[in-house]
Amino acid sequence: MRFGRHLSNTPKGLQEAQSIGCDAIQVFLTNPRGWAAPAHNPALVKAFRAAAERYGQSPVVVHAAYLINLASPRPEIFDKSVTLLRATLERASLYGASSVVFHVGSATGTGEEAGLERLVAGVRQVMTGAPEDVMLLLENDTGGGGKVGYRFENLALVLAALPEFGARLGVCLDTAHLWAAGYDIGTPAGARAVLDQADSIIGLDRVPVLHVNDAREACGSHRDIHARIGEGMIPVEGLTAFLRDPRVAHTTGILETPIPTLAEDNNAPDWAAERAHMALARSVAGLAMPPLPALVASDEPDAEDDAPVTHAG
Repeated sequence: MRFGRHLSNTPKGLQEAQSIGCDAIQVFLTNPRGWAAPAHNPALVKAFRAAAERYGQSPVVVHAAYLINLASPRPEIFDKSVTLLRATLERASLYGASSVVFHVGSATGTGEEAGLERLVAGVRQVMTGAPEDVMLLLENDTGGGGKVGYRFENLALVLAALPEFGARLGVCLDTAHLWAAGYDIGTPAGARAVLDQADSIIGLDRVPVLHVNDAREACGSHRDIHARIGEGMIPVEGLTAFLRDPRVAHTTGILETPIPTLAEDNNAPDWAAERAHMALARSVAGLAMPPLPALVASDEPDAEDDAPVTHAG
């Protein structure tokens, strides 16, 4: 298993990833709360790809904007979602990313079946003619509010409906979302049972990425509020069994947990505390920490796209 966290989409973000013990990274390449993709920045793309190689961050996972809703009954939202998700795949290819993760959306009162039909149609539009070197990953959701991706059966339905994109379409499983949707991964037996279900219904070979998050609310709450590992409601022994199961050894684990800040330094990120937390998270997954890198000055330009957000949901 590779393991990292969500950080900024800059060479500096990649350097920070290495410094806290990541060997993989997740980034935004568009504004996570906006519809317009930023203008293409060739200098940033070149610098980012060089920095990813320099700092040993592979794979690069991209998280798509939160506004995307391919299950929406509103034509303008559906169309803009298709356009933005396609643009994100194209941008991800330029950056050398392996995959794009997206929230599949909500049927907003029209019913699960209708929402899933729109989702399938939207994914088909997005994938037709899209770059073939980037996977599109459906992220499981928390349920509630008409969300259509909270059950394994819903995600499997989409995969089965689009066999022509089998090699380029998969799933990202988020541990906090599983918990919020009512999948009890809080004990070793529960974690194994949930993975048994996922393997039987989806196929764990179609899950290349895990979002590794604790949850602040109780199992089945349908609330998407992340907590740092060991500080939420998911017992660590359950997460340990989940992450150490041999069936997910091929995956990349990504933390999307809050980064602590230094109150005495204008709330700057506390990278020492985050490295300690990364060590904890990696130990839960049965992974050693990479050696602390020697401090080197980066010679890449620290240009930024318009979305250097440090964590995702």
